[in-house]
This record gives sequence, structure tokens and C-alpha cells, in this order.
Amino acid sequence: MNNDLKQISPEIINIRRMIHENPELSYSEYNTTELINNSLTKWGLEFHPFENLETGGYCDIGNGHILAFRSDIDALPINENPCHEFCSKNSGIMHACGHDYHTAIGLGLLKYFVNHQSELDGKLRVIFQPAEEADPGGAKSVVEEKIWDNVKEIFTVHVDSGLDIGKISVINGTSSASSTVIIVKLNGPGGHTSRPHETVDLIHVTAEFTIQVLTYLREHIDPRNSFVLAFGQIHGGDYHNVIPQTVTLQGTLRTFDNSILEKLLKLIKHFATCFSKTYGLSIDIKFTNTTPGVVNDDKMYQIFIEYINKVKNESNLVILQKPSMGADDFSFYLDKVPGLYLHIGGGGNSVAHSGDFNLNENLLKPALNHLIGFVSYYFKR
Repeated sequence: MNNDLKQISPEIINIRRMIHENPELSYSEYNTTELINNSLTKWGLEFHPFENLETGGYCDIGNGHILAFRSDIDALPINENPCHEFCSKNSGIMHACGHDYHTAIGLGLLKYFVNHQSELDGKLRVIFQPAEEADPGGAKSVVEEKIWDNVKEIFTVHVDSGLDIGKISVINGTSSASSTVIIVKLNGPGGHTSRPHETVDLIHVTAEFTIQVLTYLREHIDPRNSFVLAFGQIHGGDYHNVIPQTVTLQGTLRTFDNSILEKLLKLIKHFATCFSKTYGLSIDIKFTNTTPGVVNDDKMYQIFIEYINKVKNESNLVILQKPSMGADDFSFYLDKVPGLYLHIGGGGNSVAHSGDFNLNENLLKPALNHLIGFVSYYFKR
């Protein structure tokens, strides 16, 4: 690790702490955007707000053809474990997926290259994207911004609590699954809880639906084709002795194969039709948004492997054998330009999207060391 990176690390770590303590939900990252703007201004860089979004923006350094880096900046509606050393000050909101680190990494890249522009035989553009966690995600709007002329490639990182600090992982080809949001609304006549036999016991029937639909899909999809259907929300009923007229489920359907996705969507609709006739109710199903799978570009993958070999850092490289079922709207950028999705070791011992999620902030130094080296190699190769 070079001395200049060591010098800027305390400031980047402090910025990460401030972002973590002041998390904001998707499309509401106003203070985070202001912090980014203020930091860049202090370093003599110009922050460019997006034209069609109220939060987020981008910053350039260097001249010539553009390599872009995506930093997502939003948090999640989760209560953080108050035992954490640096804890959210916004009740019910938490950086439980590492976007505070992603934002700090993007700022760290810019801060470093302020004094090392000679290493950039081109332009680095850091995109601070809002609302990666939302439906629809912020990337769908960012790709409509007029910022893509002369952008040749794009890359991003995601912190990974399953990787040791200093490690970096990548996969050739498909990196993560597609994710389709599914909303299921079950409608019945309602009634009294003393006489469920005289009506449709809708909460019980909804539970049956969640079990039976998975069984049905597994019976009709080749087991060699992976998919996941899981529900994260269920809403129904207002009083203890009233059987509700409506119960709503919301969840996600994930797969690695678009042809399998289309088959799954048809099967779910067919199952719902049969199920509704059997139980005497009506079912409305909506598939509101699909985030495509992330597929790493072969050329970008090879450039990264060449860089690792050149700096003799093979011991810290993990080549993944299987893609992740997690989804990321980074995939929308890949419809614009080729790209690469990397994972950075976080050294934590907890699961993302939980209140216990807590990484070791010492990950920032080796992460920036990896990425600064890769950016320099990309432009000078």
C-alpha cells in the first residue's frame, strides 16, 4: 500500500462513519448527496447532480475516454443493533448492505486521483447512484441521463462479509440472478372467526398458497435450473375476530436464465387460476419490475485477471464458481456498456439486510488499494 493511500485513509474512514450514522432511504438520500458534494468541493472537484433525479450525481477526474465506477448510496428500513460502535442515528433506517462503504470507496478513488492524475490516461467517472434497493431501482433512471457518451466500460464492487479483508472475488459470466417483484392479492368474502367454515378462511388459505406454489413450481421446472421464490411481506386483517376480505403477499422471484424466468411467470399465473377455483376465491397477480441478471463482460474480466497477475496478487483473488442469487440494478448499466462486478472482503460475521450487519472498516484500505491499482492498470495497459 502506497503512502498517499495511507494518508487519505483516515478521512475516507471518517466519511464512511458519517454516512453510516446518517442513513437515508431510497430516493431520499439528500444529506448523503450533500456530504458527497461537500467532500468533492473541498478536494477541488466538481459534483454534477443528475437532471432527472433529486439525489445522487457523478464526478469526473482526468480527460479522454471514460471508465465509470458505480457507488450506490441508499440504506434500508431496518433497525440497527445498538451495540455497534458506529450506529445509525435515524431510527428504523440502517446501512445494512454496505452502501456506506461503497460510497466511501467511490470518494476514496476520486480523492486519490486528485494528486495522481498522471496515472489516468483517460477519465474516471464515479456515479453516486440513489435507490439501488428500491423497486424500481435508481439505475433505470441513471441510464436515461445524458452522461454515457464516451463511456467505454463500467465496474463496481460490493462488500462481502463472507470474504476476509484484503480478498477480492470475481466470476466470469453471470455474476448474479435476475429479480422479479411479485405481488399476490387474495380476495375472499370475509367473515367471523367463529365460523370459518362458512366463508374462505383467507389467512389460512394464504399460508397454503405460499407452500403449494413452491411445490408446484418445483414439480414443473428441471431441478438443474435454479430459482428462488420467497415472500418478504404479508398484509391482511384489521381485527382479531374478523376474517379479512383481502390478504396481500409481496416477494421476489429469482433465476439465472431468462427463458426459465418466462416459464416460471406463466406457471405462477396458471397455478393461481387453479388454486382460486379450488378454494373459492379470486387472486390478482402482478409482476411489477424485473431487474436483469448481472453478466460480467469477458474482456473486462480478462483485464482484471491480467492486472492481478501483473501485481502478483493471486493469493488475494477468489475466482467464484457459482453466481449469487442476490440481484443488483447495476445490470441496467450493462445494457449501455460492458462492465464488471467485483466483491470485496468485508471481514464481518453477519448477514446483509439484518440489524446485526457489521463489517470491519479496515476493509477500506486494501479495497482502495485493489481498485486504485486496477484503474491505473486499465488506463495504462
